[in-house]
Amino acid sequence: MPVKRAVIFILLFLTTIGWVLFTHRHHLMLPGSNWCAGVGYLPDNRPTETIHAVHVTAKPWRGEHHVYGIFELDEQKVPPGQPVIVRVSGAAKYCTTTNPVGNKFRNIEAPEGYYLSRHYIRTRTGFWVTLLGQRGKLKQPQNWTLTYTK
Repeated sequence: MPVKRAVIFILLFLTTIGWVLFTHRHHLMLPGSNWCAGVGYLPDNRPTETIHAVHVTAKPWRGEHHVYGIFELDEQKVPPGQPVIVRVSGAAKYCTTTNPVGNKFRNIEAPEGYYLSRHYIRTRTGFWVTLLGQRGKLKQPQNWTLTYTK
């Protein structure tokens, strides 16, 4: 009987270790550099422009859709739905399209001829950055950039 308990204990221990490694690898780690290489996503033959976020919300413990940056975009230069690359220093890079939320969002108001665009990063990425003690860096709008073609 003691041998049977030892085998069960070893199996449970190995299963737990496997689960922890799987969770860490697939759910908590930051996306790899290939998440958005950016190469070929924006047209190569046009100049790009990069802007910083005007507001950042970084509350990953509240769940999905609580880690995002708000960007002010010129309607003439960047029409809604245009491909952009969002980078968060020390966290991630995402290939996406503009995500308009209108001219007003919470306490933020875009000037005439501009609109606000909200861009999320993965909640698990925000959570991981927070666990690493970098939440202050994540909350800084100057660490969030959005690149688009002119």
